[in-house]
Amino acid sequence: MPLPVGDVAFYVTVILLAPHLALALAAAGMPLVSASGGFFKTKRIKIFLDKFGQQTTTFALLGGGYVFLLAVLAAVALPFAAPESAAFFFAWPLPLFPLAIPLVVGAILFLVYRGLWQRMKNSKSIHSLIGIASGLALFAALYALVSTFRLYSLHAPLPLSGWDFFVPPQNAFFWPILFGVMTLALCLAGGFGGLYLVARRTKDDFGRDYYGFTLKLAARWAFFAGLVHLAALGHIYNGLWPFATVHAASDLLFWAMTASLGLWALALVLWGVTAFSSYALRLKWALLAAPSLAVAALACVCAYFWLLFFG
Repeated sequence: MPLPVGDVAFYVTVILLAPHLALALAAAGMPLVSASGGFFKTKRIKIFLDKFGQQTTTFALLGGGYVFLLAVLAAVALPFAAPESAAFFFAWPLPLFPLAIPLVVGAILFLVYRGLWQRMKNSKSIHSLIGIASGLALFAALYALVSTFRLYSLHAPLPLSGWDFFVPPQNAFFWPILFGVMTLALCLAGGFGGLYLVARRTKDDFGRDYYGFTLKLAARWAFFAGLVHLAALGHIYNGLWPFATVHAASDLLFWAMTASLGLWALALVLWGVTAFSSYALRLKWALLAAPSLAVAALACVCAYFWLLFFG
């Protein structure tokens, strides 16, 4: 029996959304991951971290640029596809101003950070501060994005209240969701960074010692940030469960929740084994598989939130 058109559209949208959202979050977290290595003074580690930062920021430039282009195209198409949603998201000054300005500032700072990599090799601390500023600006954009979707799901009337937008109530689910999104960005930055190192090794071979160090570094970012994210996700699910049980699609919500937690746990096992292994190069398959599991988990999370808040 064929699925209804609405169900097909739902599954296709979730499947397409998850990898692009994961890529966007990884690109947002990458400046903080790469810039954090600019303050080490030990010569050998410093050299490894410098090359690691160059490679991961190249990934962020390519992946982030791709997602940014798609976001621009989606913004152009939104008034035609969903006029009411466009009227909400493009309302001035809220939410458009806090959505656009941090994103543009973060992108400009990131381009400066990546573009001056060689020229500022003797001023790594200052260079790293530019990267951190870029990451913080992009995280400010994530703050605005989560706040916008919160008010959109609540059908808040326009014009939006500045206080409610920037400082949601203390007991609002905004705060744990925001924390989960930010830890997810750092987790995926590490996870996709490791994936990119493995994919580029045949063209950018810097030696076994370099990969033994940086693959474990990327896996540790993914593992520790992902562990915190999994705890935050469990907390969010626990708080939303009373609403999910009375939802018309409660069974689907349950399986989406269960699958997302299980897939995240499997991804963390793979990252954790790699992070503490003495033979990280032999675990390249784990660094390839873990991000795929994470994207699948994110697809389940997207399905859960879509059904619960917009279904």
